[in-house]
Amino acid sequence: MKVEIKKISIKDVFFSVFPLAVFVLMLMTACLEVFKPEATLTVSYLMGLVMFAIQGTILFLVSTVVFLFVYNFLCSLGVRGVRVELEDK
Repeated sequence: MKVEIKKISIKDVFFSVFPLAVFVLMLMTACLEVFKPEATLTVSYLMGLVMFAIQGTILFLVSTVVFLFVYNFLCSLGVRGVRVELEDK
């Protein structure tokens, strides 16, 4: 069975677990900064890491929204969407 994704709802992407997963991934990336040799653990340094994670999350979500707008616009013009072939078992 072939399935084609023609439109992706931006609202469904934002109100799903996707932003939380991106934030947790960015927070884990920021926590790796603690292991740098020049890092000194202070409250301001830790808050900077949290802000780094928030900025990364916002940047990633904005780029996702731009991609979804372009994808939905191209699909509305008649360009084929993503096609997936599924097998029944």
